[in-house]
Amino acid sequence: MENTNDTGLEKEVTSQNETEEPEKEPFDNTICQFFLAGSCRFGDRCRNPHIGTSDDTINTQSTSKKDNSSKGKRPSDPKAKMPPMKTASDVISRIQWDPNLPIDHFSVGYLDRFLGVIEKPFSAFCWEDLASAGIDVLAIPKHRIQFFKFKELVVWDKTIRTDDVFGSTGSGLTILDVIEQHKLCVQTEENYEEAMNQVAPDLLDEEEYENRSNHLQKESTKKLRPTHFIAVRISSEEVRSSVQEVQHALIKHNTDIAEYLTPLPELHLTLCLLHMVTSDDIEIAHTVLHEMKTEIQRILPPSLILSFDGLKDFHSRVLYMAPMFVPGLTSFVDLLNQRFLRRGLIVINPPTSNSFHVTIAKVPRNMASKNPRLLFLPEVYKSIQITHFGAQQIDSISFCHAKSSRRTDGFFTTLLELPLY
Repeated sequence: MENTNDTGLEKEVTSQNETEEPEKEPFDNTICQFFLAGSCRFGDRCRNPHIGTSDDTINTQSTSKKDNSSKGKRPSDPKAKMPPMKTASDVISRIQWDPNLPIDHFSVGYLDRFLGVIEKPFSAFCWEDLASAGIDVLAIPKHRIQFFKFKELVVWDKTIRTDDVFGSTGSGLTILDVIEQHKLCVQTEENYEEAMNQVAPDLLDEEEYENRSNHLQKESTKKLRPTHFIAVRISSEEVRSSVQEVQHALIKHNTDIAEYLTPLPELHLTLCLLHMVTSDDIEIAHTVLHEMKTEIQRILPPSLILSFDGLKDFHSRVLYMAPMFVPGLTSFVDLLNQRFLRRGLIVINPPTSNSFHVTIAKVPRNMASKNPRLLFLPEVYKSIQITHFGAQQIDSISFCHAKSSRRTDGFFTTLLELPLY
């Protein structure tokens, strides 16, 4: 547990720059409902209290105007100040007191002085004043908070100035919007999976799957499948050579497995799955990716390296390599998904959204049930004598079409190759 008596606790101080004593505006004790919805346009001048602000800010409502020197500055002016961002205290109070926010769905990432950034459920913390909190509870100074999440979505991040709780940094989104979009995405995925289970309970070959999927989409636009994806292409010869060695060992064990191996030119690590119908959707995705490029150096560490050290399987039908933990990659993917959602695109969460992987071989469910020898059992693939599968730098991401067409080099049809550095 974190020690509660931290001397580094930051205190908010409201300064007064006016030469005369500011007048106090009358107000009542009713919490501002527009503040709770993230849309109060009066800010510190509001006559109703804003939960999470300091008492000085609530009780002292200045009627004086800002310095004339600030007039006329447009947002594009490099000297103009960035919009003030709501504090961690504001977010905590919003989650605690807004009845529309399910506390159990929120988590907090905070900086531990010895272990780095740690993520814990919001309900695990004691949010009392540090001086009154006991030593047996988890209580931290507010300035150590790095981010807040709603389920898997980052909704407030101090480092990259993201505020989708109040929308104070200009995103146009509030936490209620995020919750509604998340519900829509989950419902879309559930509808699609239910329909596919009814029509095609077994995995189909790509052409049959495409035909049945198109039929479902005509019946209901909510029954969707990925049409495009964002991925890191595996181009490292070291990694490819290791994968080839594994595949040769699988064939030696069972020659029937050959037709289910992933061709080396198709190896990739999926970051994001999208459903797009119109050319406007594709253009929006292009725009989001180009906009992200300007922020990448701020978001990502100087170098991202994928390092693979072992094999794993999904239900014994999918054999894959999982990369070791890559600092910054998860945050980057979360932010990328959020940017797509903000622009109205449909993001489909993969079945294993918390596990990055590179598929080496995949056996359809119906084939695995007919021939159990096709299953990837640990006693088989863990006997392959490879201690290290190689590494690759993530220096670009690919915006790809999910259909069966391939480029001349064997990789998926790519609409955009975006260098990260």
